[in-house]
Amino acid sequence: MHDPTTVKFDRDKLSTWYFSVSWARIQLEQKIQQFQGWGFSTSYDETQLERLLDLEQFLKMTWDERMDALQIDQPAQEVK
Repeated sequence: MHDPTTVKFDRDKLSTWYFSVSWARIQLEQKIQQFQGWGFSTSYDETQLERLLDLEQFLKMTWDERMDALQIDQPAQEVK
């Protein structure tokens, strides 16, 4: 049975998506600073930045969960 609250996606692309969103966030932050320096309104850009920050956090948390699951699945190794 399909759970309507669950989204399935290719987790192998998580790191690529995370770094893409991080790069976009950095670029948008720079654009906002530049436009503010010129005296232009940045309210739309700031709204989009908030959305990017939410998406970046979601991707990071999902990546961390995946890495934690991989570590639990692996047998313990002796430290030398």
